[in-house]
Amino acid sequence: MDEKKSILSLFGRNVATTFTPAILAMTFAGLVVRRDAEIQEGMFALYGGLAFENIIQIFIWACVISLPITVLASDIWFKKMMLLWRVVVVTILVMAATVTFAIVFRWIPLDSWEAWFGFISVFTVSFGIGLAAMIAKAKFEGRRYNKLLSNYKSKMTGDENK
Repeated sequence: MDEKKSILSLFGRNVATTFTPAILAMTFAGLVVRRDAEIQEGMFALYGGLAFENIIQIFIWACVISLPITVLASDIWFKKMMLLWRVVVVTILVMAATVTFAIVFRWIPLDSWEAWFGFISVFTVSFGIGLAAMIAKAKFEGRRYNKLLSNYKSKMTGDENK
């Protein structure tokens, strides 16, 4: 029961940490491109604000992309999968889900290569920043744990000599 509870908790956190920044990003994007957005169509027609339907779509999108993130992060089914492969799989699934939502709900005009180029550019830069942060965190934690391990080993060998 605790395992199911922790998976649901992890899923809820993943949805929240995806949905909240997505709404904030759309809000800031609307403020930045306010004049240009008046002539756009789809979700980026922000001159009237985000429609309630768009907010629900973003929430469903957050749930859809949080599912593989939760499954791959929980170590229940994929215990031996390397972190790098988890990141690659999640990136591919998130990109596929996002492109599918963008096409189905017409978030990005299908005939605007500039909009698609902008989307792919932002996605790539965001992924790069996230990956760099993840690598930096892993290196920091690795150094910390190695230091703790060496301190522990030195204490253990020091205690044996007494």
